[in-house]
Amino acid sequence: MNGAAAKKVSYDIGCKKSLDKLPQQVTIGFLNLIGRYMADPSANGLNLETVEGSKDGAIKSMRVSQKYRAIAFEVGDNIMFVHVNDHDKAYRWASGRRVKLDAATRRIRVVEEIETEIESVPVEKVLGLFDKVSDERLLSLGVTQEELPATRRLSTFEDLEATEDRFDATTYKILYALAADYPDEDIREMIGLSGAIEDEERKPGTEPTFDGLIATDESRQTIFIPESEAELRRVFEEGLEGWRVFLHPLQRRLAERDFGGPALVRGGAGTGKTVVAMHRAKHLADGIAAAPERAGRRVLFTTYTTNLAQDIQANLRTLCPEHLDANPPRIEVVHLDRWVAEFLDRKGFGRKICYFGDGDKKLDAIWRAALAENELPDGLKDRFARAEWTHVVQAQGIADLASYLKASRAGRGTVLDRRKRVALWELFADYRARMIEEGLAEQEDAFREATEILSAEGASGLPYDAVVVDEAQDMGEQAFRLIRAIVPKTSEDRNSIFIVGDAHQRIYDRRASMSACGIEVRGRSRRLRLNYRTTQEIREWAVSILEGVDVDDLDEGADTLRGYVSLLRGPEPELAPCASEEEELEGVVAWAGGLASGGTRTQDIGILCNRRKDVERVDHALREAGIETVVLQSGKADDRAEPGVRVATMHRAKGLEFHAVAIPFMSEAAFPAAWALRSAVDEADRADVVDRHKSLLHVAATRAKRALRVSWSGSPSPLMRK
Repeated sequence: MNGAAAKKVSYDIGCKKSLDKLPQQVTIGFLNLIGRYMADPSANGLNLETVEGSKDGAIKSMRVSQKYRAIAFEVGDNIMFVHVNDHDKAYRWASGRRVKLDAATRRIRVVEEIETEIESVPVEKVLGLFDKVSDERLLSLGVTQEELPATRRLSTFEDLEATEDRFDATTYKILYALAADYPDEDIREMIGLSGAIEDEERKPGTEPTFDGLIATDESRQTIFIPESEAELRRVFEEGLEGWRVFLHPLQRRLAERDFGGPALVRGGAGTGKTVVAMHRAKHLADGIAAAPERAGRRVLFTTYTTNLAQDIQANLRTLCPEHLDANPPRIEVVHLDRWVAEFLDRKGFGRKICYFGDGDKKLDAIWRAALAENELPDGLKDRFARAEWTHVVQAQGIADLASYLKASRAGRGTVLDRRKRVALWELFADYRARMIEEGLAEQEDAFREATEILSAEGASGLPYDAVVVDEAQDMGEQAFRLIRAIVPKTSEDRNSIFIVGDAHQRIYDRRASMSACGIEVRGRSRRLRLNYRTTQEIREWAVSILEGVDVDDLDEGADTLRGYVSLLRGPEPELAPCASEEEELEGVVAWAGGLASGGTRTQDIGILCNRRKDVERVDHALREAGIETVVLQSGKADDRAEPGVRVATMHRAKGLEFHAVAIPFMSEAAFPAAWALRSAVDEADRADVVDRHKSLLHVAATRAKRALRVSWSGSPSPLMRK
């Protein structure tokens, strides 16, 4: 950018919000104009003009087209664009506004000053929305003095929502939370004012400056400073209000903090864990890019499933394409199974990695052969033996009888004495020997083999300075032992491993203690509790599903969703009993069609099913009604540029979000499915099956941002709140 040094350009969130209400060609024109300005502020045709009638000499306008104007504040060598509209509306909007350097909230704020006498109260006074809230309380929470008159004019919650553009973004958030009856402590946390922050901007007597405040975490919640025109275009085209730019101060501090070892971030659905993980990867990659001596080093970003890895890679390509496109890439995104398979292939591992029940059925055949040669102890069934092998022997990496006799079976239900363990081990040893002879390996074998190779050879040949792990609750002990081996513990161990997860969303029967796997996070474990995605009403319903479920903290303690709150309010979830599944289909089609005709983009509507056959039924019904659909496939990222109602399994939807979600076929007979309950080997296992289905429904419900519809025919699933 030839003349970029002359002006430091930034964008308030209001700029994007105003553009969203205008024709697409206005956004195109604005971006073309700004591209020229960022390249050379002194170029012809880019003159900033004074806004006639403005009370603030810093406010300027720039011509986007014959009809439209961009409004900006010019302060020293900074220029911040704040609004775009047609000429007259833009000038009216700008005339009463000014930039406020607010040291109390550590923000640059765009506020409107209203003459009190002009806003005189009618004789028949209407009860105000905030009549019971004192000026002192409003000011203490961060509402500006200038915005008190406009605040006092609000009569209803609908008035507040209709006049969002009138308020500074921080003020609007405070007023919204007050109207929704949040306590002051929660409101302060929402806007990033809770806790002590020690820096120059908080010291009494220090005059705030534009340069000083624009660099704060608080200002960066609503102000975007692009590093290039390409980044600006990505953000404005993809959505300025999304995770890619704006982080809560706590989120940013976690993403950019210097940790003296592995760190763990927990939080309920919608609290931005994956957001933080992606910004963490970018921050670490930025450090690599800034250090020539670290050329060729990279951050490994891994998760449990192919789908999540695909979606994360697509999002990182928007957030920081320079790191993914570097040669070699500074961020490598891959799900752990694939990483292990490729690593072992390079090491000449001669066994094929398979899974019980996969397409060739080889493991099942080997198991049956071993079972035919070994007698099970009295009272134990095949399903129990398989579960014991998977959830005790393989999960803990047990290699011999002595270790199995001492192994913990906490939570496994059926008690096994020494005699039964010895008999079972004969089956397990036979199965393992046959599997090796056939040149096959299970997933946990592969993890363990890779860990042993790295432990023997060292990880110096790997290019990774750090590993970032998403959806940690779905990974087992052997996976985390491998992750520790990829970036071995050193005397400093700084910033080596960054893990995010939530055991309330565990939908696979795997779990691990970080400490037991050599990943010590005590003292470096943090919890996010603000839900940015889902309304309070949807959140409360989804959390009620988990009542009675004991949840771990991904280490050796217990976790809770106590204190977990949402920033938004909305309608209650629609619970729709139906006479038959055919009526359910008709209801889902009518619901989706009504949203689409009402202005909701089809790609922002999700219909999530437990059974794969129901995905096909819903897709067919929608298409028959003339509604375009996209069936989300395993291993393929969801391209939101492609129109169509998203239809997917609940498992596939993990990690995604939609404006509106429908979950059909939630009857007692269908959820949990009878076969899933029959597969339980004892009462403890049955309880685990039920808990995983509760978590699955919780995950599906929390994909919804503003609207949730749940339907069933006959009796509803007992897992749902009555």
